[in-house]
Amino acid sequence: MIKQLLRIVAGKSNCFSCVPASEEWTALFFAAVRQGIAAYLFSGVERLPSDQRPPLECLMDWAAIADYVEQRNRKLNGLCVKVHDAFKREGAKVCLLKGQGMGMCYPHPLRRDFGDIDIWMAGGKQHVETFVGSKFKEASVGDGSHHVSFVMDDVDVEVHHTPATLYNPLHNRRLQHFFEAEEAAQWDTMVQLSGQSEKVCVPTMKFNLVYILVHLFHHWAFEGCGLKQLIDYSWLLATTELDDDVRKTVVKQLKALGLGNFLAAVMAVLEDIGVDACHLLCAPNRQLGKALWQDVLYTGLVTAEDLSTGKFAQENKRSRFVRRLKRAIRVLPLAPSELPWMLARNVWVWVRWNAFKN
Repeated sequence: MIKQLLRIVAGKSNCFSCVPASEEWTALFFAAVRQGIAAYLFSGVERLPSDQRPPLECLMDWAAIADYVEQRNRKLNGLCVKVHDAFKREGAKVCLLKGQGMGMCYPHPLRRDFGDIDIWMAGGKQHVETFVGSKFKEASVGDGSHHVSFVMDDVDVEVHHTPATLYNPLHNRRLQHFFEAEEAAQWDTMVQLSGQSEKVCVPTMKFNLVYILVHLFHHWAFEGCGLKQLIDYSWLLATTELDDDVRKTVVKQLKALGLGNFLAAVMAVLEDIGVDACHLLCAPNRQLGKALWQDVLYTGLVTAEDLSTGKFAQENKRSRFVRRLKRAIRVLPLAPSELPWMLARNVWVWVRWNAFKN
């Protein structure tokens, strides 16, 4: 049912193949919430004929979530402008990564589920950490890998000195070279977020086609991604007019990063939920796509809240390590050259923690 409703939102269908029962609507609603796409799917609910809509109580709950997400996105859009302008006034080069900028690809931008604010700042690791630390006294280096974070108006803001990393050293080096080669073009694309009069800087489409896929992979490989990340990529593709040269360049880059299988699996899923074949980057792999779809539905988006206070909060370090190890082995075929390095890193962290914890 969730796949049918996704196709309805994408405009590929106007109704369900059969009328959902009340308990099916309840299950669909909770699945949408868990996947972080409840507000997004409400646009599909609104398009349904009256005899196929959910029971009134479910409908009201759904409408309330959609309204809350819209209000929260308006606040975040204003905060994005505030953060962007604060950095620009200090002479920093910054652009907005994913998040609110990705919402601009959606047919209803305010119904993309919100998160924190991520920006990329030029200058390298030391410069970014020093700059942010001097301006925001509560700034934290976080995991120490590629961003510094602080809180503004109860919203987490992450300032990246590099947009993303990969586990495989060779692939990560290639990814960083790609960012370096594309960096100069990332400070000039300005967009106006919903409800805002001032513009903010966002990455180019070519950059996002690589970066968002890498970000999606990182979510999926480490803990699990939700449909929210896949829908981001679907609308990025659906709203991008690509010539053959750019398409070939993007696919070549992603394959060089060891993500060829994962890309083909993503293409299969996106075609199933309504992306036209002409917008796909490469031929879909339906077998891998089925495995990815099943994993996304089963695992869903694992958030920091799940790890700190939610369903995984009671895990000790050993059980969390074992769970991640089992997951990496299970999903290995989708990224055979990347996931072993993730396993090696996790093993090293585990050994280091146990050998030097005292």
